[in-house]
Formats: sequence, C-alpha cells, structure tokens
Amino acid sequence: MISMKRTVAILAAAAMMVQPMSVLAATPGDNLVPQFEIADDTTTNSSVITTNAVTAADPAVTSDQVIDQSQTGVIVQDSSAGSITPGAVEGPTGDGAVISADPQTTTESTGTPENTETVTGNTLPAATTTQSTGSFADNSGASSSSKTLPVVDPTDVEGIRYNYMTTPNEGNMEADPVLNLVPMGSYFIYDGSGKRLDWGTTSKNDSFAYSSIGFTSFMLEHANVGRWYYRTYSNGTGWGPWATSKEATPNQGIISAMQIRVKGYTHNLGDLYYRALLNDGTVTDWAKEGQAVGSIGDDRYIVGIKLALWKKGVQFFDSTEKPMTNASNEGVYHTSSGTIYVTADGRSYTGWGFDSDSNQYYFNDGVAVTGWNVVNGYNIYFDENGVALKDLSEVMGAPGAYALRINKATRTMYVLAQDSTGNFTIPYKTLMVTVGDDTPIGSFSIYEKYRWHFMHTDCYCQFLSRFKGHYLLHSLLYSRPDYNTMDAIYYNYMDDSMSGGCIRLRAVDCAWIYNNCPNGTTVTVYNDKWDKGPIEKDAIQQAIPRNQTFDPTDPLVTAAQDAAAKAAAEAAAAAAASETGGEPQ
Repeated sequence: MISMKRTVAILAAAAMMVQPMSVLAATPGDNLVPQFEIADDTTTNSSVITTNAVTAADPAVTSDQVIDQSQTGVIVQDSSAGSITPGAVEGPTGDGAVISADPQTTTESTGTPENTETVTGNTLPAATTTQSTGSFADNSGASSSSKTLPVVDPTDVEGIRYNYMTTPNEGNMEADPVLNLVPMGSYFIYDGSGKRLDWGTTSKNDSFAYSSIGFTSFMLEHANVGRWYYRTYSNGTGWGPWATSKEATPNQGIISAMQIRVKGYTHNLGDLYYRALLNDGTVTDWAKEGQAVGSIGDDRYIVGIKLALWKKGVQFFDSTEKPMTNASNEGVYHTSSGTIYVTADGRSYTGWGFDSDSNQYYFNDGVAVTGWNVVNGYNIYFDENGVALKDLSEVMGAPGAYALRINKATRTMYVLAQDSTGNFTIPYKTLMVTVGDDTPIGSFSIYEKYRWHFMHTDCYCQFLSRFKGHYLLHSLLYSRPDYNTMDAIYYNYMDDSMSGGCIRLRAVDCAWIYNNCPNGTTVTVYNDKWDKGPIEKDAIQQAIPRNQTFDPTDPLVTAAQDAAAKAAAEAAAAAAASETGGEPQ
C-alpha cells in the first residue's frame, strides 16, 4: 500500500511533468504524448468500529445491479432530414428505474427534430429570479458574414504555418500566480483505426495539427487547473457528443467542423481561439471558444487545426469574423432580445448549447428557454437569461427529500429533488466528485454516517455517508482529523485523482449531503462517459496554493457552522483519532 505522503509526492511530480513548455516544444509529427493520471492509495477492506456512527435499522440496500443505459443516446436523429441534427446529443433520455417524467403536471410540446420535450407552464415550485454570473456582452463575433476567406495550397504545410498558424508573443500565457504553472493544452488527431496522425500544443506559437487526409477523432490533454470540452461534426452524421480532457471523440466520419471551450481556473486566465484549414485550401478566421469552426453542409473537411490559448486582457491579434465557410457562423449569441443559437446551415435548432463562458442553455427553435422546462424527463430551471442553474437552493428552498445519482465516467453527482408527483426529476444540485476504478455500479442506500472517520494510517475524512460496505461519500483527504491538514493537490486536481473506490467531494458538498440526505437516501451509480447531463458540472474556479492545508469551501473555514456544530466536530474528531480500523478512500 502506498502511503498518503508518498502519493502526494507522486501527484506533485505528475503535475509538474505535464508542463511541456520549452522542453516539450511540439512540432507536428513529434512522437510525444504528454499525459498523466493521478493515482491514489488503496486499502484492504478491514472491519471498522466507530463511536460516532448513525446506523439505519434497515438500510434496504439492493444488490449491485447494473443500470440499464440502453436508452441513453449520444445522437438524436432528425427524422425529417434523415440525418443527425447538429448539436442534439446531450442529456439522458431517462432510465425508468430512477428518473420518470411528470406527465400529469406538464403540457408537452412535441414534434421537434430531436423529439425532445420542451415544456413550460407546469406546476413546479414558483421560481425566484436568480441572476446568472456569466458574461452576456461578448457575442464572439457576428452571426453571419459575407467575407471571402483565403484559399491556399493545402499541401504547403510550412507556408500555412508561417502565414496562418503562428501567433505573436504578446498573447502568450504566463505561469499563473498561484501554482506557478503555465496553462496549456496538447491536442491530437486520429484516423478511423485509432492511429495518431499528428498533434499540436498551445505552448508553442507555430504548432498545429495537420493531416492531408483529414481525421476522424480529436483528443486534448491539458495542464493547470480546469477542464476542456470539445465536440466534432461530420457531414452525414452531424454533431457528436461533448468529450472532455483525455477523451477522444467518437469516430462518426471525417471531421468538417468543431467546437471547443475551456472551463474553470484556466478559462479565468486565458481565452481560447482556434482556426481550421480545409482540404480545398480554405483557411477560416478564428473561432472563440464555444463557436463552431470549419464547414457544414458540403464535401469539405478539416485537414489542419490550430488552438491558441490567449492571455486575458490582451486584445486578440486577428480576425474572428468568419470561422465558418457558411454564410452563417454557428454557436450561441447574446442579443438585445435574448440568447439564441444560430446554425451554419440555417436550420432551426432545438437542443443544448454553451456560450464562451460555458453557461448552459436549452434552445427551442433557436431561442433559449427560461423558467421551468422538462427536457428528456428532467424538470430543469433556467434563469431569466436562459442559463440552466446548477444549484436550486435559492429557487426552491429545501424540498426535504432527495436521491443521489453519480455518473462514474464523468465524475459528476446529481442531487435530485422530487417533483409534484413524488418522482425525483429535478436536478437540485450538480457536483464535482472524485471516483476510482473500484467504485461500485448499482443502486444502494445511505445507512451510516460519521462526522470524522479514520481511513488508514495518516488519512482521515470528514462528513462521511456510507452507502455500500466499505464505500462512502466523503470529503477530500486529511492527514489528521483536523480540517487544516489537507493537501491542496487533492482539491486542485479532483478531475485527475483516483480514489480507492469511495466518492470524494469538496467539503461544502459532502457536508450538505451529510446534513440533508439521511439514512435511506438512494444512491445510484452508473457509468456513461457520453452522458454529461442533465446539467454539466462546474470546474475548479480558483486554484489554491500548494502550501494551503484546508479546503476553501469547508463550512468551518467559511464560518457557516455555529459553535455547537464546531464542538460536535471536535468531539467526533477525537473519537476518530482513537480508531484502529481502516477503509478505502
């Protein structure tokens, strides 16, 4: 068993190794694939005796049944056109065992190309106005343009590199002020057999990925804190699902258009721009994150792709007028009359969309919906700007009954609240989690809780809820039962860490579950990397210094707990300190 201290040292080394910079200055064709995975300790399943447990009389835990995901689609067919409707992919289509729609309280509007329910005027709780924090002034360019794009010899790679794919130095990313790491992304293109054709990196000004025959899959890895999302479009199959860092997009045919965006701390430091070279030699203008780049509706496809992560506060050096060869650009646009989704080929759009700040919207015939709407069986609340909210506590208060649903593949937890018929269809909270290979799949129930708990030598956790054997929902890791003994790397790199099978959350989130989800609460764990809905999770917005030893969201740190709760926590910590058993973490 690897000790916690040694594991932390490995994590720190891995975080440094992922920084290519001058050492890994990529040139297309290099054989370097920078990647890393943060591993974690595992422990034996020893029995545990604890003095601060709350045990349900009848936990009613079911067997480890596998969730039926046969109805979870990654592509939605446009029956009127006989092809895939651009962008219609995200969101679960319901797995009747856990999620059910509420037909008695809604009036369904059907017949959209995606056959997706978009419902308003139901009897869900009245919504209070919740202002989105996103930016609504930057449309990232015009929604249409008659500009003539340059056409070059598509085989003149070095000429294209020099004239179109090299960025000036003034926008270069610098080491961030907290971790002293330069944010960057390395991206890779593949053929239909999965063979890597080329790669590029944002850390080298003249780097881009090129293949004269095009490519069918795209993958990106990043350094620093945050998360990158990307999806690809192929003529004949349309938009595929959103992939995230370290995931290769599925092969749906040769790629003719792409959308890419950055989320979290890295997005706060830089803006992403990208441009494409097509097989006929057309060079597009730059797209800003969230917009589409390339061509839709003809036989052209992308043979070269360039990504530039551009320092915030520095004006971008080149044109963003026409990132698509079509008359219209494609993506989310904020207008004086509301938020809309414009398609490159002019078709009306119904489905999910994300702006340059990764605010999430649902569009009905191209217009963002607001208020309560039913989408794929979920009752979702959209604020007055059309943004799908990840936390409904200010909208609904505390409903009182919840079910927990965890997608192991996407490391996301959904806290579901009940609708007016008693079904758990409302995404009340959407949370980041860390999981492990051994995290069990199936339907379970919470049946035991601990305020602090001993996991193994030099490892403790707080706000724990046990749902199966030695598997618990709990905080990040501490070296003692003291909230001021956490290692910052577990917070900053939640997406890269691997647990021993338990499900870790930030302190504020596991504390909420500890206090609001009693014994008997259903916990369902499933595994579907292409189902990133109903609501896409946040990323870490602010990295914490390497020498910070507490979770910045901890209720004790934020003074959200009163003196009595603090005293109870200290008593639980003292009890945990005397334990001798062990758990996976």
